[in-house]
Amino acid sequence: MHTVQLIQLPLHPSTAWESTGNIPLASALLAAAAALPPQSIFPEGLMNSLGDAALLEELKRRDPELLGVTLYLWNRERSLYLLQNLKKWKPELLIVAGGPEVTKDNHALLMESSIDLFVAGEGESFAADVLSTKRLGAILKTGKKLLGPVVDTNPPDRWPDPYETGYLTPPEGGSVHIETQRGCQCLCSYCAYRRTSPIPRVIPAEKVLKKIRMLHEMGAEELVFLDPTFNSRFDLATLLTGMSDYRMDCFAEVRSDLIHSEATADALAQAGFNSLEVGLQTISMEVLHSVGRGGNPLSILKGASLLKESGITPIMDLILGLPGDNPENIELAAIELVNRDLHDQVQTFCLSVLPGTELRMNAEKLGIRYEDRPPYSITQSGQYTIQNLLLAREKVSDILGYDADPPQRPVLCDSFPGMEVFIPEKKQSHISPSVRHGVLRINTNDPWAYRKPILDKVRERRDKDPYCPLDVVIRSEKVFPLDLLDMISELPEPECYTSAKAEIYGLPGLLRLAVIMPRTTDPGWLVECSNLTVTVIESNTPVSLPGGQIGLLLKGNHDLAQLSALYSQAPHLVFFARKELEILWNLDVLGLG
Repeated sequence: MHTVQLIQLPLHPSTAWESTGNIPLASALLAAAAALPPQSIFPEGLMNSLGDAALLEELKRRDPELLGVTLYLWNRERSLYLLQNLKKWKPELLIVAGGPEVTKDNHALLMESSIDLFVAGEGESFAADVLSTKRLGAILKTGKKLLGPVVDTNPPDRWPDPYETGYLTPPEGGSVHIETQRGCQCLCSYCAYRRTSPIPRVIPAEKVLKKIRMLHEMGAEELVFLDPTFNSRFDLATLLTGMSDYRMDCFAEVRSDLIHSEATADALAQAGFNSLEVGLQTISMEVLHSVGRGGNPLSILKGASLLKESGITPIMDLILGLPGDNPENIELAAIELVNRDLHDQVQTFCLSVLPGTELRMNAEKLGIRYEDRPPYSITQSGQYTIQNLLLAREKVSDILGYDADPPQRPVLCDSFPGMEVFIPEKKQSHISPSVRHGVLRINTNDPWAYRKPILDKVRERRDKDPYCPLDVVIRSEKVFPLDLLDMISELPEPECYTSAKAEIYGLPGLLRLAVIMPRTTDPGWLVECSNLTVTVIESNTPVSLPGGQIGLLLKGNHDLAQLSALYSQAPHLVFFARKELEILWNLDVLGLG
């Protein structure tokens, strides 16, 4: 029995091949601050790979007395599903929730009865009390349901480092998350961070370099900085000079308008930054200042150009729907990015009205309407509806020359952890484990004739892991009425971040369809099918792509270098039956993983 368990569930990436990026740093910080045993942290590998049913069973097996959960907008509904089921199983289980979702104005969340106590803001100050069953019991007797936030004036190194104290171990050659500062001097009204931590608290460069050296010696090769604005620190030059000794791959978010010289951009490159996230948001300086962001768009663009000249890819962010802005400004921003050759990686979002933000507090008088569940998407900003904003997003994609949302890539290889192969003619299927990203492979000569058992099998899988992605792959020997795809797609999905975001942007949600057909299949039918879902033809040898959005599934062994040249115009339409080749194609050609 584990007295305390701490868990934070991952974001679902768009494909099964991408890492979730979910490192339990928050859990480790809390465990270290409360001096809990390292076993209190639910194992990272299980947390990121198990499906809903398996997570429930594993937590039951561990039989904790107290469960702490970190809530983000992307894991909130799945976490609540887990907590509700655990409470039914063990009503006396104590549950504490923290994370960015916990704010005093997130009323729907605070009404959740399965959670005994909510902790807002930074949790280390409360950890020793709320993660002790005895002390938590005393707090609950007072009738309190929400604690915090407490404004801390100390840098984050006030608390024990989870890597130094053994609560976390970097994977050999892997990635670690690192904080060198908390608090943000920016006053962005759409961000909750400014209200929970308004004063920057910076760990001096010398201490940061000591930590980086430790992580490097432990085998880490990539640093992901969680700092709100990495380059706002007073001793940036000292830090970058020291980082250049390790040449680790680094990533952070920066204010490019603070990059005034080639020397600073070169220093960032020498420190190991291959890409940096830059929040342009809009081309309108008036809008930037009205939402508290500040800065001059032209200075932001100039700084981003300096980064690119130094070999760093700037990942540029644009936000549609900021109060007082209009879609034309975002389109003009996209044009400016193309003209300055800064359009390689642009992320275009519709505004989210997050709990705990000044924007949410003033939404009504600003003429903003929004959904009150994750992802808290805007539905209207002034005179512009969400439909206006989505149309502008499509125009931005046309300007940039690529879709705002990369196509989802289903698992079409012959083997995959957790794949279930179902043959409806034989009523045959092996038992499928509960995994975070499931694959249901349906091999049949006639999908339409067996539509009822197929639909029953999909329902069975959805009921088992309702908040997890499921690739449903139909491999058929002959064409079938495409109504079957609609019947599968219309099966109900739970409301959550993934399904809500998919509905907004017109993407598949948790259930993702694909069809595999023989090369001899009628071309007209293939075109119709490809308009509805991912559709591929099988081949033993490289052949020309059929055209449109019809893909190719290659069986056997192949030279990937030759294929990447052959299919350079549409590499996303090439799939492999061999898992090893599919993984390499994703990593080396598509840049997924």
